[in-house]
Amino acid sequence: MILLDGRVVASASDLRTAAACEFALVAGLDVRLGRRAGDAEDEDPMLARVAQLGDEHEQAELRRLHGVHPGGIVQFPRPDYTDAALREAMAATVTATSDPGVRVLTQATVYDGGFVGHADFLERTADGWLVSDTKLARSANVAALLQVGAYAALLAGAGVPVAPVARLVLGGGDVEDVALGDVLPVYRARRARLETLLGEHLADDAPARWGDARWLACGRCPVCDTEVEAARDLLLVAGMRGPTRRRLMDEGVTTIDALARSEGPVPDVRSATLERLRAQARLQLAQEADPGAGVRHEVVDEDALRRLPPPSPGDVFFDFEGDPLWRERGSSDWGLEYLFGMVEVDTGEPEFRAFWAHDRRAERQALVDFVDHVHERRRRWPDLHVYHYAPYEPAALLRLAARHGTYEDEVDQLLRDGVLVDLYATVRSGVRVSQRSYSIKKLEPLYMPAREEDVQGGAESIVAYHEYEQALLEGRTAEAETRLQDIADYNEKDCESTWLLREWLLGLRTDDAGDPPPPVLEEAAELRVSEARQAALELEAAVRALVPDVPPADRSDVDHAVALVAAAVLFHAREDKPRWQEHFERLRLPTSEWRAADGVFLVERTEVVGDWAKPPRARKARRLVRLHGEPLRNAPLPVGARVSAVYAVPAPDGMTAELLHANAKSPAGVTVLETEEVRAPNGRLHQTLLVEELQPGPVGHAVGPVALVPNDSVSSATIDAALAEVAAVVRDTGQVPVGAGTDLLLRRPPRLRGGAALPSVPPGPGGSVEAVTEALRGMDDSYVAVQGPPGTGKTYVGAHVVARLVAAGWAVGVCAQSHAAVENVLDAVVRAGVGRSQVGKAPKHAASPAWTALDSADGLARFAAEHRSAGRGYVIGGSAWDLTRPSRVERGQLDLLVVDEAGQFSLAKTLAVSVASRRLLLLGDPQQLPQVITGTHAEPIDTAALAWLAGGESVLPARFGYFLDTTWRMHPALTAVVSDLAYDGRLTSREERTAARTLEGVEPGLHVRMVDHRDNSTHSLEEAQEVLALVRDLLGRRWEDPAEMDADGRPVGPRPLAEDDLVVITPYNHQAAAIRALLDEAGHERVPVGTVDKFQGQEAAVAIVSMAASSHSDVSRGMGFLLDRHRLNVAISRGQHSAFVVRSRVLTDFSPRTPRELVALGSFLRLGDAAVSVGSAPVGLPVPG
Repeated sequence: MILLDGRVVASASDLRTAAACEFALVAGLDVRLGRRAGDAEDEDPMLARVAQLGDEHEQAELRRLHGVHPGGIVQFPRPDYTDAALREAMAATVTATSDPGVRVLTQATVYDGGFVGHADFLERTADGWLVSDTKLARSANVAALLQVGAYAALLAGAGVPVAPVARLVLGGGDVEDVALGDVLPVYRARRARLETLLGEHLADDAPARWGDARWLACGRCPVCDTEVEAARDLLLVAGMRGPTRRRLMDEGVTTIDALARSEGPVPDVRSATLERLRAQARLQLAQEADPGAGVRHEVVDEDALRRLPPPSPGDVFFDFEGDPLWRERGSSDWGLEYLFGMVEVDTGEPEFRAFWAHDRRAERQALVDFVDHVHERRRRWPDLHVYHYAPYEPAALLRLAARHGTYEDEVDQLLRDGVLVDLYATVRSGVRVSQRSYSIKKLEPLYMPAREEDVQGGAESIVAYHEYEQALLEGRTAEAETRLQDIADYNEKDCESTWLLREWLLGLRTDDAGDPPPPVLEEAAELRVSEARQAALELEAAVRALVPDVPPADRSDVDHAVALVAAAVLFHAREDKPRWQEHFERLRLPTSEWRAADGVFLVERTEVVGDWAKPPRARKARRLVRLHGEPLRNAPLPVGARVSAVYAVPAPDGMTAELLHANAKSPAGVTVLETEEVRAPNGRLHQTLLVEELQPGPVGHAVGPVALVPNDSVSSATIDAALAEVAAVVRDTGQVPVGAGTDLLLRRPPRLRGGAALPSVPPGPGGSVEAVTEALRGMDDSYVAVQGPPGTGKTYVGAHVVARLVAAGWAVGVCAQSHAAVENVLDAVVRAGVGRSQVGKAPKHAASPAWTALDSADGLARFAAEHRSAGRGYVIGGSAWDLTRPSRVERGQLDLLVVDEAGQFSLAKTLAVSVASRRLLLLGDPQQLPQVITGTHAEPIDTAALAWLAGGESVLPARFGYFLDTTWRMHPALTAVVSDLAYDGRLTSREERTAARTLEGVEPGLHVRMVDHRDNSTHSLEEAQEVLALVRDLLGRRWEDPAEMDADGRPVGPRPLAEDDLVVITPYNHQAAAIRALLDEAGHERVPVGTVDKFQGQEAAVAIVSMAASSHSDVSRGMGFLLDRHRLNVAISRGQHSAFVVRSRVLTDFSPRTPRELVALGSFLRLGDAAVSVGSAPVGLPVPG
């Protein structure tokens, strides 16, 4: 920032500072104003070197541009920092952009009186001037995106035509273009916040005061550290979280000293948490009182120390070094683990071993070499363990094995056998230390001398690795090797530290403490792999071997398709893996350390209602138990839920606990019979369940379970078999077979006979039906895709296409992600004119279907055979399991398979079901709810079929099919909002149908209601109350929809808005339950409430969306989930006339941390910009009556 004539002129670096810490920003202004002494800044040679490399990178790009545009480049000198000089420089920039002979401007000044910058490059393009900036980083970051966005905004504000994208020229030669439509809303919001901060503080006459609520403080930077120390702030206490700090401060406990002295409960702070923090504060104060005594410690749970395995000569001490922002060219897979470091001590002295990886191929080899090395040592020392600090290492090993599709079973076995031991978990459970942080470097004074290496932290390791890459790229080999050795030295010390920490923890144990240590293994368990899995592994490897070992960007389309086929073989196994990992983690850890997950119920109290007894004709005895407890994530267990019971060790009869596990799972099932819910004042849900539990063994027991956990395993054998068939053809022929599914993998446009193009859509309401029908009739062994945004009649189009083809004798199948979606399409097919007798399915949801209800899915074959023998067309519906089971649907039996919800249907499943048909019709919308994916895959086989074709575009490219561009649901004002949010402005409204809808006193479109609240993560009573106020305000208003008809087909005419004309949507079950309770209490039981997943495909006159979370720091599942444009699209587009977004006033007051988060925030901010009203006042007229 600079001071000009008593005002502050900001720059991109100030945006970056404010994003990291607003307090540091205003403190910096104090230094400029002379209110605060500035810290003496020693020259940082590393920063100086980075700046030098940045200049060299910029000069290299300038040389390239001179080669492309000889004589067309204008280079500007840096102006003086006076208002007159900056305005003159800005005028020169604008003048140069109007000169037709100028192709590139470099170091052009942009200035508007309040913000200044100097653009590395401005390039003339057909779409306007492209802002381009050079960055040493290998990938885009938020600061760089905001910088180019700022420069583009300043140019546009001066009347210069600007390209719709900006460009980052990254280290290593990669170029990344970013859409300004996503960046500019964030830039405007962050600049407005910046100007507010600087303007308010400039008007003050005193330096910034710590604790001033006007600005956010990170609590971690050097500026904050000084203030935290001076104020004796609660942030000094290790483990202090922001919400807990605020609740303590609300009770007058504002310092570490006051916390140490405090007694009694604090509202909304768990007693165990409070006592832990008080003890931590007292220990830290004891160290302060006698600093010469060094770091202190207390053993708080010796059993946690006793659970450490006995030391083995073969033990390994392991640590990764990685760059989370590394990315291979042409890939969307982020992160590189560039060093697998380990220390071994079997010789009595620590010996360091390093496995390096500088690209994806080397990373795979490093994983293989590391795991092989560990297994080799296990053969010699079966009792060895691999020690690490914090849970990153096992998670990274799992991710790497899945990413590379190799050694997945071997890594699983290491985890299953308990080989990896996290010492951080032991420290947190067993020891209290007098430090502000429990990072391993803060513990080192307890067991090792101070470090002296050049690289001192993980962030510095990443910087050093970037310097190594740049030096190597520029031929400075000796410098590159030096930086690599610096990283190795740092990692070696980390591994040695882990070893010495283990030794120290073992030394804290006493001989007579608690349970005996676990037994020593005599022999390492052999890897156990079933014959079926071994065959799948070999098939995958054989197909993958056909793919050239080059970066993804260098593959051909066929190579990509072969790689996808290989990854499909074990798709479901990898999807199931996280569920099994969570399951084994729950068995390994005490319930107090479980992560929140849906379907998990923690038992607080057990009452036996009916003891073990065997009913007549039953195979097993059972008992009735009443369980009192808490469902995690506030997701209640419903009546009828089938779950499993978990018992603490020692396990009751009939159960077996694995070595080192804290719990055992009953092999017998549990069924929930009755539920009762009670919500605490803080919003936390408690349930009382009456359950029936089957007896796990030959005799009963009197023990109560500690938890109930999901038991929802579903076999994917038939789908896997279909995928294996396709893979076997590729393996045996070395070619991708011709077919609809493989055309999809190849991203090949639909192949019509004779090479014809896709038919264009004729004018008129039935044009899409005619075009899609003609396309399908003209193709063999291919597909066509239809993207249908909300209300555009996707199901109508699909059903009428099917009706025409069935009339021509076609055999048609319908499948989707859910049975409900399949049955919805079948209902539409019957309405489109196909006879009830020609449409068949085993019903899952429909009580009295309009089509033929089969007794079971096994009846599909017989149903089809009857129509085939009679020469009639027919339609069958089923799941992917049905379509891939030959006894139900033969291979190639169908002329057409309709895949509904193809925006949620993975490529793997689409390829599997394609074996049943010669043609595919893909219906859906990749801009609505994405599919739920849990696994990690070596290739993007988990991508939804339509999303794969869209390739990141908002609208399906015309070469792949059809985009239905007219909605019959939403008023034009609401359509415009949704169109800008999700469809690149290409969605329009059928105005003769939608524009006449009116709601008395409420303007059509989007409304935003701001609510003040704090510390809320997944539940906000304040927002629930605002929703209730909106419901009360809206109900009874005069609603008119000229297209609304009664049961006899007559226009309904104007009427009062009713409860079922509303829909309330929220991202979280917790908030849905809170709103439901409040509405029920107020007598509005018929207003539908739920998460967005519940309402896809539904509509109402008005949609109300409650965001629930207070701020960025409160969001439990990340802003990427909360602000996801797909989920917002579905939520808002439920409304026919209007939608109300209820949100915290400070929800968007943050700077995004990742480019993906920036895009999500930009989309959400654009919604607010498009709102017809923003406020917290009532919506308009008084409630009628």
